[in-house]
Amino acid sequence: MFLLGRAESPAWLRAQLTEQGLPVLHGPDDPDELTAIARDMALDLMVLDSNRLTPECSRALRAAGILVAAVVDGTARAQEADLYVDQSPGERDIGTSFPEGACRLGGYRHALIRDAVLSAARHPARRVVEPAAPPHVLCFFGATDPYGGVPVAVRALLATGMPMRLTAVAAEPRLTREVEALPTGVEQRVEVVEPAGQLPELARNADLVVTAAGSSVLDLLCIGCAVAVVTVTASQQRVYEAVLDDGLVVGLGSLGGLRESGAALDEGVAALHGLLTHGAVRAELARRGTATVDGRGCSRVAQALIDLIDAPKR
Repeated sequence: MFLLGRAESPAWLRAQLTEQGLPVLHGPDDPDELTAIARDMALDLMVLDSNRLTPECSRALRAAGILVAAVVDGTARAQEADLYVDQSPGERDIGTSFPEGACRLGGYRHALIRDAVLSAARHPARRVVEPAAPPHVLCFFGATDPYGGVPVAVRALLATGMPMRLTAVAAEPRLTREVEALPTGVEQRVEVVEPAGQLPELARNADLVVTAAGSSVLDLLCIGCAVAVVTVTASQQRVYEAVLDDGLVVGLGSLGGLRESGAALDEGVAALHGLLTHGAVRAELARRGTATVDGRGCSRVAQALIDLIDAPKR
C-alpha cells in the first residue's frame, strides 16, 4: 500500500505515515500522467480522495480500464467512479447528488475511522458516573483553525460560569494569546496545547468535547465522547443537521453567532451549561455515539474494494 500525493503538513500526519511505513510518492494532477503511473504500477484500482483533482482524472483512469473509488462528502464532486465512499454522516437519501445507478457506501456504518481513534475508543458498556472533580472539556477546531474558532468557543464555555478543567488546542500563537487573555471564573482552569497526533487520547479522557461540525465528529462519536458542535462554514451545515437530527450531539449554532453578543450566544452558553451540569446527559450522548459509529467502517469499505476488483473475474 502507498500514497500518491502530498502530505507535507501537519507534522503529526507526516509522523504517522512514517510510523506506519506508508510510502508517499509523487501524485500528479494531470490525468494523463496519473493514468500512466497507474499503468506502470499495474494497478487494478485507484482510490481518489481530493478536492483538487479534476473529473478528467477519474475519466482517464476508467477509460484505461482501471477501477476508481472516490472518497467524497455528500456529492460526487463530478468524479466518475465505480464506487463512491460518502463520508457524510447520517443515513439520508442522497437524492440526485450521485450519478444514477452509482454504487455508494455511506452512513455511519462506513465511517473511515483510523487506528489511533479505534485504540482510544471507549467500550460502549463503560460505566459513567458523576465526577467529583470539575468536568474536563476539550476544545479544538482542526489542525489549522483558519477561522479562529477555539477562542470563540472557549469564551462561550467560560461564560457558563461552571467549574471546569479546559484543554484548548491552539493552531497558532495568535490563538494561544487570545485564549490566554480570556478571564476565568472560580474553579475554571484553562490549558492551551498545540495540535498533536495524541488528540484521540485527549478526547477519550474528556467529559465533553466542543468542536466544528466536520468529519472529526465521527471519530469522537466512535471514541464515545459527549460532543457539542459548531458550524464554521456553510459547507458544514449538512453534517451539523445530520448528527443533530440523529440525536448524537448538542448543537451550538454557528461560529458567527457565538462570536457576537446576542440571542445566538446566549442559547449556545445555555446549551453548554446544561451539558456541564448533567453528567447523565453526557453519558447518554456517549452511549449513542459508540452505538452508532462502531469503528468497523474501514473493514467494510476494504471488503467492498476487494469485491469490486474480483467481480470481473467471476
